[in-house]
Amino acid sequence: MQLWLCLRLPELAVQCLPQRRPLAVAVLEQQRVHAVNAAASLLGIEVGMDPATARALAGEQPLQLLARDPGAEQQALEDLSCWAYGVTPHLYSFRGDCLMLEVAGSLRLFGGLDAILRYCRRGLASRGFSTEIAAAQTPLAAWALSHGSGGRSNVDKPLEERLAELPSSLLSPLDPQFSALERSGLHRLGDILALPAAALGRRCGRDFSELLQHLRGERIEAVVHFEPPSCFQDSYPLGYPVRNQDELGPALEQLLESLENYLRQRQLHTRLLLWRFRGIGDYKEELEVRANSPGTTRADWYRLTRLRLERRPFRDEVELVQLCVMQLESAEPENVDLFGARGQGVSLAKLVDLLSNRLGSRAVSGLRCRDGHLPEDSYVSVAPGDAPSGVTPAAAQRPFWLLSSPEALGSREDQLSFWGSRLRLVYGPERIEDGWWQGGTSRDYFVARNEQGQRFWVYHERRLRRWYLHGLFA
Repeated sequence: MQLWLCLRLPELAVQCLPQRRPLAVAVLEQQRVHAVNAAASLLGIEVGMDPATARALAGEQPLQLLARDPGAEQQALEDLSCWAYGVTPHLYSFRGDCLMLEVAGSLRLFGGLDAILRYCRRGLASRGFSTEIAAAQTPLAAWALSHGSGGRSNVDKPLEERLAELPSSLLSPLDPQFSALERSGLHRLGDILALPAAALGRRCGRDFSELLQHLRGERIEAVVHFEPPSCFQDSYPLGYPVRNQDELGPALEQLLESLENYLRQRQLHTRLLLWRFRGIGDYKEELEVRANSPGTTRADWYRLTRLRLERRPFRDEVELVQLCVMQLESAEPENVDLFGARGQGVSLAKLVDLLSNRLGSRAVSGLRCRDGHLPEDSYVSVAPGDAPSGVTPAAAQRPFWLLSSPEALGSREDQLSFWGSRLRLVYGPERIEDGWWQGGTSRDYFVARNEQGQRFWVYHERRLRRWYLHGLFA
């Protein structure tokens, strides 16, 4: 048996727009009030009023009048559908301000209907949306019950008993025949459902009869369920201007939780996040956060984002945070040692991510050996995590630290010195010759030790007959 949840958003037209909370807000369409928030409703402002009347009722209280934006409403529903996809894959939008979720298959996953209701209320509230929720065996019944007080409980009660007490006018947005029947004295939905179906069909028409069948569950309507987009995008309106980045914490966590659900549902990973911050006027900021490992967790993405924000202070106040992920790749199972202790220490990939986002991507790199005889040509700087080449470094004694350019050594009476300390050759020589096509290079390399016991890598340039310091041993 199916079980449908209706998530009705009565203030969607208001709450999807950037606004200064907790001001009274009214949304206008064709010079009439289309929707109001709770603060405006307390001032007596109602749907259908003209702007002048609304301002007069507000008096000295601040009132924000905004033009309706159907595109923003649609985008908000799409963002919420991506979030609700974490509850069930069977959902669709209804009447421009509702989400219909079929949750019978998700009851065991969440631990019952009450747990799903708590999850939905908490998730919508954290995104700044007020909601009315109802559960029933059919989508239309759930929508109708979301307007009354009986939609939140008594799911096991027969559906017709739950619908019987609803006012007939409640369903007039679905079909004007409900208003006509109410004028005829049928004030409750139960009075209409008690009439003979044949007589009701002759009076109100076939479409009205089919609507009642859908309401009762006698006929199942074919609907097109929501398909999540091929890339992720979600936004979080702050509702107030923010310059202090510490106040962005809840928005970052909420958007990363939404991303985590999206990636888990689609079995995907990502290495790149794009954060967009919007302020009043045309103020915009973008921030890229990269990770070396595709399986980066939500907590790690949050830590990396905060590190990047520390290096990029805002020039102005922001009121909207948006997260976009375009580069996606298939998730692969993580290889974990069965008897290994996880969570002890930081992995190499996480360490590279932390350093790259704190110091900048150019400050962190890896080394790869390549086929070159001269030491300065035997390695190349690469991005961290790049696959090593098949070249094996020489087995001779080589230091890890090479100078960026060799430094000439002092030499007097065949005695080498560096920074005033005499050097003694203790190992070598190792002859290296290369570059014959460019004039040729011939060097004899030695390991030298100073009076303090420090070891150096020096060489004698045979053609120039000069000594140079090229590296230092740890």
